[in-house]
Amino acid sequence: MEVNSFDKYFSSRYARLFVRIVILYLISTIFKSFDQSFIADLSVFNLRGHMFSIVYVLYGLLAWEGAIVVAKWAAPRFTQKKFFLLAGCLLAYGVVASYIFGLTYAVFDIVFFHRYEAWESVSHFSWDLIFGTWIFYLLLLTVNGIMYYYKAWKENQLQTERLMRENIQAKYDALRNQIDPHFFFNSLSVLTNLVYKSPDLAADYITQLAKTYRYILDKKFENLVPIRTELDFLESYLFLIRIRHQNSIRFHAEIDDSVKLKGLIPPATLQLLVENAIKHNRFSANDPLLIEVKSTGDSLVITNQLRARLHPETPSGIGLENIHKRYELAIGRGIEVIPSPDTFTVKIPVILS
Repeated sequence: MEVNSFDKYFSSRYARLFVRIVILYLISTIFKSFDQSFIADLSVFNLRGHMFSIVYVLYGLLAWEGAIVVAKWAAPRFTQKKFFLLAGCLLAYGVVASYIFGLTYAVFDIVFFHRYEAWESVSHFSWDLIFGTWIFYLLLLTVNGIMYYYKAWKENQLQTERLMRENIQAKYDALRNQIDPHFFFNSLSVLTNLVYKSPDLAADYITQLAKTYRYILDKKFENLVPIRTELDFLESYLFLIRIRHQNSIRFHAEIDDSVKLKGLIPPATLQLLVENAIKHNRFSANDPLLIEVKSTGDSLVITNQLRARLHPETPSGIGLENIHKRYELAIGRGIEVIPSPDTFTVKIPVILS
């Protein structure tokens, strides 16, 4: 333990001890005001009254520690629905502790002051002893039982929240890892065709593929990336697309500089949306497909022309669904899909850093 933490531990411990002594002394004063044997002489120099308070404080400190032990033993065994069982344990402990205190002080009072009022209260279980029992019960239950139980409940809440965060992170990681094999499989499929058609283009393709896949690996453990970084990656990806489709795909980005610098999005979001547009629309060199990205307020709007294929591919569920779920896990809300007769638009939130 470091010196600073060591000092803090002992300072807090002494502070708690001081607070307990003050509380116990105040309770002893209240107790004396109800005890007929003290009412007759409550002067400042009443030695018997001061000795009672000293005994009460010393015994109370021991009883206080005992109550903490009881609470620590009982709290893990009783759930919130059985709180009354914890209270019952502390009540029983309070009765026993107060009765033992009565016996202890009765003996002390007889030996040092030759007074038998305390012994009468203990032997007949008088109203004074009942009040003392109630005081002990109130002290032990509220200060020890409820506070300790509340602390255990808060710790349980924090543990539950931590497990929820870990569960959300695990789901997010699963969605993010889903991109890796999907992207690599599609890239290898394209490369297979290029190897036979144009070895030179295939070599360039492999170089760019290495750059793009390195991005996927480097950002594997990041939940969010700057939009500027994502756009650089997208340019490399579009290079691969243009090698395969020549001039059949046109891409235009119009994003504010402030959004590029400060905006964050989940990695590979734009790449998946561009890939989704290419996968589900027809295009040719004479009639290229236009894909646009624009910034509007706190969102990016990705729009592509809608040209249904004669033989549409079966959706894999990795594109839009993956992005939507990653956004929900990251910020609590998903993306907005805005279809129309001529265009397909996806609105994604920009997370400002």
